[in-house]
Amino acid sequence: MSILESCKAKYKDSQQLFERKDATLFLTHFGELNSEKITDLSSKTEEHLIQIGATKRTVRNIFNILIEGLQNIINHGETSPNGEQLSFFNVGELENHFIVTFSNLISNDKTNNVIESIQKLNNADQAGVKEIYLKTLTNGEISEKGGAGLGIITMAMKSKNTIDHQLTKINDELSLITIETKIDKN
Repeated sequence: MSILESCKAKYKDSQQLFERKDATLFLTHFGELNSEKITDLSSKTEEHLIQIGATKRTVRNIFNILIEGLQNIINHGETSPNGEQLSFFNVGELENHFIVTFSNLISNDKTNNVIESIQKLNNADQAGVKEIYLKTLTNGEISEKGGAGLGIITMAMKSKNTIDHQLTKINDELSLITIETKIDKN
């Protein structure tokens, strides 16, 4: 199976997972992202949330998580050997919370660091997550792509829930990482 086919299969699986959870999937995207597309998709999400009566705080938190996740895909996601940005995300609603998932290619040699960072955040309480954020902000090492790891930390702070993740090995060089955040309805 090609890299594109593998990513498309995971995308379809992610949509079916929303269905199995009885979630209403109201925004989904597969493929290339740029700043215009992020603006369009985040505006559509915000409009939908306002239309269904989500609280201002919930709208703001989901908007911030969406921007962080999409920026992470653009700035830190790997491209396929063909130069394609194979990524996707979904936004859906359950009875008690919203779910936002992001998925992008990642170099296999970077997976351990990302998973360790997520586990560290998941093991911390909200005060601990804030402490990690402040420590990273002041002492964070900047990666070769210009990030210090603040995106995932911001997602953890805004969601106030653990971050679920799944890693799917695509080949010897690349994996597909999927990150899921839950945002409680206020």
